[in-house]
Amino acid sequence: MGVQVNVDKTVSDYYKKGGTTKFENFLKKILTWAGDDDRINKIEHLAYLLATGKVESDYSLERWESDYVCGQAGVKYKEKPCEKALNYYKSDEGNKANYYTLGVDNRGLPYFGRGLIQLTGKANYKKYGDKIGVNLEDDPEKVFLPQNSYNIAVSYLTDKGEDGTKKSTFERVDSGDLTSARKSVNSGLRDLSKVNEEYKKWVDVLKNNSEVVSAGNKRVKRIVGVGVVLATIGITGIVVYLILKKTGKLPNFLKKVNL
Repeated sequence: MGVQVNVDKTVSDYYKKGGTTKFENFLKKILTWAGDDDRINKIEHLAYLLATGKVESDYSLERWESDYVCGQAGVKYKEKPCEKALNYYKSDEGNKANYYTLGVDNRGLPYFGRGLIQLTGKANYKKYGDKIGVNLEDDPEKVFLPQNSYNIAVSYLTDKGEDGTKKSTFERVDSGDLTSARKSVNSGLRDLSKVNEEYKKWVDVLKNNSEVVSAGNKRVKRIVGVGVVLATIGITGIVVYLILKKTGKLPNFLKKVNL
């Protein structure tokens, strides 16, 4: 399954409802990829992915935590984040952990938040790298590859919880427990109201713009599409044949064909 939308219209309707982003190109990528993603089979799931992405990174697939203290948000550092950001990673302000205590990479840098949902901590880089088939533990910069960033986010939100409920974030959304859903992403419940507001906004937008498509329906659409292409080629070929015949320019192998 997947939730397919008219991407341009959906983004336009999102803006009309007061939505904003500095990274429209990435928002459009997410909407496009979600249309072919069997892990997303309800508009509520796509809505929660988008709501989380909005609050964590403004939909950017290449953001990194506290990038704004080093300059323009969304602009990649050259070798490592600036000292202001590194000092923030060391602190426990904002009810966060000292990221250096969660493990460091081979450059001595912590596994700070990167990507659409700001994946953080060595254990998470290992776990979700394994899930998407990319070695993020040895090369955390690979989180910044847009498709990886998207896949990490969806893998995280579909992963079963480890808090005793054994429910994924999406399953918590299905049960209407948005507080628990947010807690599964951010244990401190940071920005709970913002996520919930964005979620409701996206549900409204998607209800008017989306279609949940099963794998079977996708195959049917592809077959129909191929049929239309073949039919078009056939009609074009007949027209070319008639023009060549009328002008006496038919190649020898076609002269025995009568239409």
